[in-house]
Amino acid sequence: MMICAWCVAEIVRYWYYALGLIDRVPYVLTWARYSFFTFLYPIGVSGELLTIYSILPHVAASGMFSVPLPNKLNVSFSYPTFLVIYMLGYLPYLPKLYMYMIGQRAKVLGKLAAGGQKKSS
Repeated sequence: MMICAWCVAEIVRYWYYALGLIDRVPYVLTWARYSFFTFLYPIGVSGELLTIYSILPHVAASGMFSVPLPNKLNVSFSYPTFLVIYMLGYLPYLPKLYMYMIGQRAKVLGKLAAGGQKKSS
C-alpha cells in the first residue's frame, strides 16, 4: 500500500520535473502532480503507520536498537518508545502538511485556470 502510493507519486513528480526542464509540462500532468496527493498522501501515511505498528511487538521483544541501563555511558534508549512517539508525531503535522498541499494545489491550478495553460507544443 505504502510502496504503491510512493511509486505513483514519484513517477508523476519526476515526469513533471523532467518535462518542466524543457518547458513541456502538459496540463494533465500538472493536474496529476497537484491532485493525486489527495488520496496518495493518506494511503502512504497509513501504510507507514501500519508498518511501524505491526513491527512494534517484534522490536519490543528483541530489544532491537535499544540501549538498556547499566552501560558505560549511563544512558538508555528505548526504540519501541521512540517509534510510538514518532507515530504520535504524525497527529499534529499531518493536517498541517495536507492543508499546505491543498494551498499549493489552489495556487498552481488556479494560476493555470486564470492565466490560461502554457502551450506545450
